[in-house]
Amino acid sequence: MRLTTNEKLIDRQSKIARYATFGGLAVLLGSLVASFNSTFPIGVAYALLFAGFLLAYIGAILANKYIKEPRADHALEKALKGFDNKNHLYNFLLPAPHVLLTPTGLLIFKVKAQDGQVSCSGEKWRQPFQLSRLLGGLGQEGLGNPAAELRGDIAKMKDWLATKIDNAERVPIDGYIVFSDPRVQLTIEQPTAPVVGVDDLKDVLRKSKHGAPLAPDLYDNLQKALDQTLDGKTTQQ
Repeated sequence: MRLTTNEKLIDRQSKIARYATFGGLAVLLGSLVASFNSTFPIGVAYALLFAGFLLAYIGAILANKYIKEPRADHALEKALKGFDNKNHLYNFLLPAPHVLLTPTGLLIFKVKAQDGQVSCSGEKWRQPFQLSRLLGGLGQEGLGNPAAELRGDIAKMKDWLATKIDNAERVPIDGYIVFSDPRVQLTIEQPTAPVVGVDDLKDVLRKSKHGAPLAPDLYDNLQKALDQTLDGKTTQQ
């Protein structure tokens, strides 16, 4: 399998995460020190406290996405290792963050990093409250509705592709909700989109039937359109 990841974006966002986190902690410390000074305006101290927390929160969000392991692109790379070079995974380059070009079309992966118990019944998703997650999960992305998010990513890719190639409507675009943390415990009932743990992703894809191969000219045009996003990016074979 070929792999292309927007390393410049990851490096930039990782630096912002570190600067925001340490900057936020410094501002929080400053507000704490200022609060002990009776001559320091209390309104300014509260403003510093809010600004420090906001900076630290932004830093935590970016760190969870671009630094903390298992990072989404690393988890997918490991899971899909062994596929041939007709498959090409694009990370953080397209309207959807993780897109796999296959001989039969495109697959969109909506990656979720939750651990512990996660349940789904139709469109309803739930993760029970855990005190440990409250204490250690600053900036962690909420569970939300992964199926709706996946549909949104698929729609974005369809709109984007329609501006790039002729006969874009002939390219099937499907998707999977992928949980990247091996500690997740999934209870899934009648999901509105396929759901899989990352360790099972390769087997699921190999067993799934995604239709007939694309016509050679359509596949080539699709690949060229996707590869136009690679300028200045790092590609791993």
